[in-house]
Amino acid sequence: MYLRYPRTDAAPSYTEFLNEYLLANKPVIIGPSLISSWAALSRWVNEDLSIDWEYLKTAYGSCEVTVADCSTRDFSDQKREKMLFRDVVSLWQSGNGQSSYVKDWHLARTLATTSSSPPGEDALNPDPFYTTPDIFRDDWMNAYYSAYTEDDFRFVYVGAAGTFTPLHRDVYTSYSWSTNVCGHKRWWLFPPDQTHLLFRKGGEEHLETAYDVRNVDSNQYPLFNLAKPTVVEQGPGETIFVPSGWYHQVENLTACISINHNWCNSVNLPSLYDSMCAKVTEVEHALEDVKQLLSQSASPAATDATSSEPHKGWEDEWIAIVQDVVEKDAGWNWLTFWCMVRHALALAMDRFDLASETLWPHTPRELMPSLHFITERIRACCDDFVKRPQHEIALVPTLNTVLADIHQLID
Repeated sequence: MYLRYPRTDAAPSYTEFLNEYLLANKPVIIGPSLISSWAALSRWVNEDLSIDWEYLKTAYGSCEVTVADCSTRDFSDQKREKMLFRDVVSLWQSGNGQSSYVKDWHLARTLATTSSSPPGEDALNPDPFYTTPDIFRDDWMNAYYSAYTEDDFRFVYVGAAGTFTPLHRDVYTSYSWSTNVCGHKRWWLFPPDQTHLLFRKGGEEHLETAYDVRNVDSNQYPLFNLAKPTVVEQGPGETIFVPSGWYHQVENLTACISINHNWCNSVNLPSLYDSMCAKVTEVEHALEDVKQLLSQSASPAATDATSSEPHKGWEDEWIAIVQDVVEKDAGWNWLTFWCMVRHALALAMDRFDLASETLWPHTPRELMPSLHFITERIRACCDDFVKRPQHEIALVPTLNTVLADIHQLID
């Protein structure tokens, strides 16, 4: 598969990106013209294209970051610890910490919400170091999370040569885009129709995919050798779009800094909805013994001496337990999902009475699909959700109100 956008002197328009890549669910690498205005390109990089570590230590050294040790394995991920960014850089400058990889650093959020560091700390540089390219502006996840939470899905990654991120699929099959501010990466990309080839023999998808595609035990993963990933190298200034549901692994070929977003919108909403349904089913199966205990406690034999009626509400408690585990395991539950949809729909329809103030800039209409497309995608998911046998719409507090607001907007 040829991944590079054919023009090196220009980036795709939103309409072209929508038709050729979003709707087709097809990856693409776009050249430096997409991000030519970014301040990070001049501030973070020296004239010889090496990383300006001294600037980064001065500007952001007081930030606490999450550091993955790529020489270790902790189930399907790597062991992590918290460090000050300046201390990680000092390790690299001294020739140590070569397996250390700064991941999931919410630097943009930190700069947007903090005017200065705590007393005694270095002042953070408040100037924006990048802007989201127009073709990625229609981003429901970051619009919602920046409005209603203290979290987001905007990250900076900084790592030495040889550090890597194991094989994975992004949360709930969301999209991702990743730009190399400097350095080179290698990507392995597996289309959704190859997903079944990546699992351990007899394993469950969420736990048992291969960890490192460079070293796979054929006895444990007998179908893996049938997979045909697209392998591509990403250079400085290049941006890769990873479509919904594509498993991928990433290796830093040199010291590298990248800016990454996870995101979603109406185009991949059906995939996210299906992934949510699958996650709920997965958790229900894992907690089947809990369900049995709850149902048994509601039997007539368990009634108290003052009532002949069985205890009520075990189904409500069961749904609440499942949704709590889903949220802890993957970050979302049904209430989060539908609140995000309502927020995005309200913004698309200029119904700001149903949307909160947000750090995410409002997306212009010309940078999203038609309103008819958006509402029909949402309607299809809503219609399926109300038919679910779990009846979550009736049992999850406030969810019925959120769905009612969505129906009022789309009907």
